[in-house]
Formats: sequence, C-alpha cells, structure tokens
Amino acid sequence: MLIKNNNTFYRLFVILFLISFSFLSFGQTTTKLSVRGSGKEIPRFVSLKHDKAYMRKGPSRDHPIEWVYIVKGLPLKVVSEYEVWRKVIDSKGTTGWMHHTQLSRKRIIEVTASNLELRKKPKLDSNIIAIAEVGALLKIERCDNTWCRLSHETFKGWALRGGYYGLLENEVPN
Repeated sequence: MLIKNNNTFYRLFVILFLISFSFLSFGQTTTKLSVRGSGKEIPRFVSLKHDKAYMRKGPSRDHPIEWVYIVKGLPLKVVSEYEVWRKVIDSKGTTGWMHHTQLSRKRIIEVTASNLELRKKPKLDSNIIAIAEVGALLKIERCDNTWCRLSHETFKGWALRGGYYGLLENEVPN
C-alpha cells in the first residue's frame, strides 16, 4: 500500500509540474538591440551628416577606427544601439560603430542597381526624366508601396521600389 501511494504522489507531482511549465513560452526569445540608446525604432536608416566620419570596431573612442567615410549623405542601417553609439551597416555590408553625432535623420538612398529609371509620374508608361547610375545618392521625398519620389539637386522623379539601399522592405516614409 505504501508503494501505491508513492506512485500516485509521483504521478500527481509530474502532472502538476507539466501543467505549470505549459504556460511558459520557450519559443519566444528576444535580443535587446538597444542599451540605454535613443529609444527609436531598430532597424532604421540614417545618413552620414559630415564629409568625414569614422566607423569603429566597437562602441567607444577606445576602439580602433576601421573605416573613414568621406561621402556626406551615405545611407546606413542602424541595427543596434549602445548609449550614444550606433551599430550600422553600409550598402556593401560593412558593419561597425559610429557616434550618433556623425549621423543624420535625413533619408537618402544609394543606387545599387545599374540604370535606375526616374519617371515623371509613378507609372511605367510615364516619361523617363533621368537615369541614376550605381553609387548615386538621392533624397527620399516620399514613398508608397510601389513607388518612391526621389530627388537630386537638379531633378525629381519617381522610381519603382528596389534597386537602391536606404529603405526598409515594407517601410513607407513620408
């Protein structure tokens, strides 16, 4: 009789144990992308504020400089934050850390596909007013789900989404 009661107690214990852990979700884990950062959405795009900017190996001035950028307006994707430092990725996939004062909220794209056609209106049968080459930097005026209005110093036009770096996949900036 003593053995039977132990077996019943054991079964009851196992059932309660399984029920209590069934409420936990083991499949959902999150990585903290910002530690005392800006509180802004991650990932997001920014651009270089100055003609000269330093990308470092880590989030402090004690870390060595890996790259020196000399192109104002180059778009970068912010993928993480640590205090005043932003971990960014450029269009070539280079990753490093930059101080937030070197970055601007201005939305700019870098053309990555050859011959990006800019049209007068957001229609495929609209006149082509300019063709942007790989590496060209254009300001984002606004976008919808299919087209973006882009501008340069001397022209403005509509381009299909894609063929450039500086815009998240489902993002609709206005």
